[in-house]
Order: sequence, then structure tokens, then C-alpha cells
Amino acid sequence: MGKLEKLSSKFSQDMYQDGVKKRLLPAKILLQCVGFWPDDELPYGQIIGWLLFLFLLVPEIFNAAYVVIHCKDISEAVNVSITVTTFFEALVRMYCVLKNRHVLNGILVKVWKQFWPVKCLDDGTRTHFERKSLVCLTMNVCVLLVASFSNTIIVSIPLFNYHQLILKSIFPFDWDKNYLYELIYMWQYFADWYDLFLVMAFDFLFVALLMTCATQCAIWQHVMRNILNETSKEHRRLIFGEMGNQISDKEMLRHCWEQHKLLNNICNDMESIFSITLLLQFIVSTTANCAAALIMKLDSSQITKVSTFSAGHIIQLSYCCYVGQELIYQSEQLSNAIYECNWHLSYDRDFRKSLVLMMQRSQKIQCLTAANLITLDFASFVRIFRLSFSFYTLLDSLVYFLDFQIVILFLHITG
Repeated sequence: MGKLEKLSSKFSQDMYQDGVKKRLLPAKILLQCVGFWPDDELPYGQIIGWLLFLFLLVPEIFNAAYVVIHCKDISEAVNVSITVTTFFEALVRMYCVLKNRHVLNGILVKVWKQFWPVKCLDDGTRTHFERKSLVCLTMNVCVLLVASFSNTIIVSIPLFNYHQLILKSIFPFDWDKNYLYELIYMWQYFADWYDLFLVMAFDFLFVALLMTCATQCAIWQHVMRNILNETSKEHRRLIFGEMGNQISDKEMLRHCWEQHKLLNNICNDMESIFSITLLLQFIVSTTANCAAALIMKLDSSQITKVSTFSAGHIIQLSYCCYVGQELIYQSEQLSNAIYECNWHLSYDRDFRKSLVLMMQRSQKIQCLTAANLITLDFASFVRIFRLSFSFYTLLDSLVYFLDFQIVILFLHITG
């Protein structure tokens, strides 16, 4: 594999000049804080990444073992499974970044150096997409704040109220001794907060990348629609600088072809990187909402902790589906933009043939899927809620059945 390209101050300065690309900067800051920004600035970054992976994997194993051993107690197993799924979510994201560092670095370099500037859009459309990207960033920040509030409750209550560990675990030693408890508690405390910021940093990057690709599709449409108009001269200057004044219509069409190919390659790369992670996100969101509803019914004292946990997962799923739907919609419009480029004004047969080929190529809609099983769109968002409710009713009926069996057994013994 080639060497990773640096994405440092020059990257940040150029990104900040673009109203949509600059939404990648919060992701850069967070990923640098957790040691997973995909460039070569961190010495021995790969080794440190795998050590951090083990740092989360060990408590996850003991936490999951606790759920397996107590699986007969449904309410307890469901309660503990909240932290199990959250840690598993972080581990999958860590593995995803560690395995695909070079691919992610390549995508970010292409976005930085080869994506066309948002200034190519007219003022109204540019403002529209800048606001959309800001909405996505705001949703990310909301989840971060809600998750931080929920996590503060999760890490504080076991220490102050019960003298328990944050993660209920099966340890091969007596952790309840003096000093040993404090040591393990601090380990779990930092692991829990690291887990939260890692998941959110990954989401910041994912949402910003998808929104940037969707905006790039809209820029491509605008450039393509005006390729034979006077407006195209301004587009060529914005994209290529002074060299743009000497670019002919044919050459501009070739650049549009190459840009469309670049967009397709980036979307395919993101599909290969994020596919399994998205599948896990759907599974975790389903189980999280189901577990939250069941815990609130069984133990009303946990309503604050569980409701914020559930709200965070709902918003998290919503912004993933939002950017996925936006990418689908914008990629659907590419062929329309080609048809609307006033092709009838050009009598160049080669130019027209190229348009037909481009239109055929643009028929393929770009979208992200969860392991080719579920498409990332609003329809999937609704399906997840239906599935969560189905699992909730199943578990609720099972809990009721087990409680009824216990009552019958008690009456039989006492009678």
C-alpha cells in the first residue's frame, strides 16, 4: 500500500473556504482526539489504533459474558445489553477505520483536491445546500449532547448509589476489594467515554462525507445543464482557474465525464467501507429502541437514562437515513440534467453521442446499503421503527408469560 497523504493545516484551510466541505472539519477534530484520523501525522498510528481496540475489547467480552450467564433474567439481560451493543458498535467502527485507512485517506484527498467548489451553484441553491449540511452537523451535535448527558448518568449512578462497576461484568477475580474496584472503575469510566466520542467522531465523518457527495452531484447537475450556455464560462474559471478560459465545450464535457466517474468510484468505495457498519447501525437502533421501551415499562426509575439513550439512537438513525436519501435523490437527477443541457443547440455529432453514453451511465442510482440488504433511506427508517415495535411486543409478552409461570408455581407450592 502507498503512503498516507497528510491532511493537516492546508487541508483544513481549503475545506473551510467551501460552505459544504467545511462540515468535515469537526469530524477531523474529533477523530484526531480519539487517534483515528486517517493520515500519517500520528506516529505508529496503526499500532496505537489496535491497542485502543483491545482497550475496548476486553471490557466488552466480560460485559457480554454477563448477559449470556443472566439470559434467563430477561429484564436484567436487556438492561445490560445496552452497553454491550454500544461497545460493539464502537469496536466495529474502529475496525472499519483501521482496515480502510488508505481508502478513507484517498477519499478525503479526492474530496479536497478534485471536488468542484460549491460556488459553482447559483446563490439560492448554494445557500440551500449549505443549510442542509448545517442541519446534518446540528443533528450530529444534538446526538453528542444527548449521549453525553445519558452517559454521565450511566457512569455516575453505579459509583455513588450502589458501589458497582459501570459495566456489569464477569471477572475472574474479586473486583470488590479496596483499590481494585477503583482501578477497574476508572478503566471502565475512560473506556465508556472513549467509546462515546469514537462513535460520534465516526458519525460526524460519515454524515459529512455523504452530504458532500450529494452536494457534488447537485454541482455536477448545475454545470452540466449550463455546459452550452454563457454561465459555463464562469463555471470553468471557478473550477480550473485561468486555464478555464481556453477549455472548449467538448473538453468540458470530458471533464464532466471524468467527474461523474470520480463520484461513482467514491460512492462505491464508501459502500465497501461502511456497508457492514450500516448493518450494525440498523441492528443496534432496533435493539436499542426495543430495549429502552421494555426497560421503561419494567423499571420507571431508569426513565431519564433510558429515554435519552433512545432519543440519541433515533436522531442518529435519522441523520444517517437523511443523508442517504439525499444522495439517492441527487444521483437520480443526473440523467435529467444531461437531457436539459440544451443539446439541440450543438450540431456536433460526437458531442451528442457522448451525451447519450453519459445518460446511459447515469441511469445507475448511487446509494449506500447495509450489506446489500437494506438501503439507507427514509423507507428503512420507518421499517426500523416497525421492527423495534414488533420485538418489543414479543419481549413484553415473554416477560409477562414468565411472570405468570412464576406466580402459578408459587401458588402450587403454597397450596
